[in-house]
Amino acid sequence: MEIKQLSEILKLNYANAYNGEKVVQIHLFGVKYGKIIRENNYSSKDIISESGLNDSYIAELNKGIKLRDEVIFESDEIELNALGKTLKDNYENAKTGETVASIFLFGIKHGKLIKMKNYSINEIIKISEIHESYFAELNKGIKLSEYLSIK
Repeated sequence: MEIKQLSEILKLNYANAYNGEKVVQIHLFGVKYGKIIRENNYSSKDIISESGLNDSYIAELNKGIKLRDEVIFESDEIELNALGKTLKDNYENAKTGETVASIFLFGIKHGKLIKMKNYSINEIIKISEIHESYFAELNKGIKLSEYLSIK
């Protein structure tokens, strides 16, 4: 995700926030996208500037980014657990000889969500209790999700 995309999301979150909740939205944005911001060495100043917000919000964004390592969104945890359980069901209910195909299909079906939410493939596999050797197969399915969808 590029700075421009992140800035657009922040701008919309801020604009749509209730009065008194604007700074909270900046903190939540930092928590939600902090990993992406850190991994890409994006500057909080550049994101705030691109979003058109006042530079005084740089510190607020940094607070949210720092919180990222200490908190998770409850809805993300619920969704992550649901993905793990679905993968487990797909694995256990796959026809004989079609286990890998079922993992590929799971990746294709849920790949866009997994990528958008930046969910850990390792965490999904851990929750599903399938063998970690299926990481590569799931990752391939997720990559294919950019080009394919399930009928």
